[in-house]
Amino acid sequence: MSLAPFLAALTVIALAELGDKTQLLTFGLATRYPFWTVISAVASATALLMGIAVILGGFLNQLIPLFYLQLFAGTLFILFGFWTLFGKEDKDDGEEQGGAGKGAFGIVFSSFFLAELGDKTQLATLALTAKYGAPVLVWAGATLGMIVVNGLSILAGGWLGKHLAPRLIKYVGAAVFILFGLWTFFELFRA
Repeated sequence: MSLAPFLAALTVIALAELGDKTQLLTFGLATRYPFWTVISAVASATALLMGIAVILGGFLNQLIPLFYLQLFAGTLFILFGFWTLFGKEDKDDGEEQGGAGKGAFGIVFSSFFLAELGDKTQLATLALTAKYGAPVLVWAGATLGMIVVNGLSILAGGWLGKHLAPRLIKYVGAAVFILFGLWTFFELFRA
């Protein structure tokens, strides 16, 4: 069994999440709630979101020939790269989305879930599942990648904000998507 789908998902999703609005949201929530509450809510929301993505990606893998799925996935990765470079991030950190009267876990879970729903990392997970046809490995890699990056933002968000230029993070994330898309095309058309 190849670990390539797991490692690809872990790397692509972790790098794509760097500097993303949900990473900033997680940092903001960590300033208000205990570490274990934030990390467990983020991990739970991530596992659910990535599960949805791999189910959709796995379903597509059964209906559409592999060539077209890989062509779509490569195109999607390149588009994500350009989206990362030129798209506008929502500056609202979503802290109020959880609503009053909910416990801390519910506030963090619902805020993170709503902010991440349909985000580029979830769509990239869908594309990776369609590309590799290994939903469990992609789900595990994508979920772990999100948890690691968001866990680090809880621990070191202040340091990152002070010492790394947001522009550098943006360029690295865009380059990863574009290079992964080009790599997908290279593998697809290599004869």
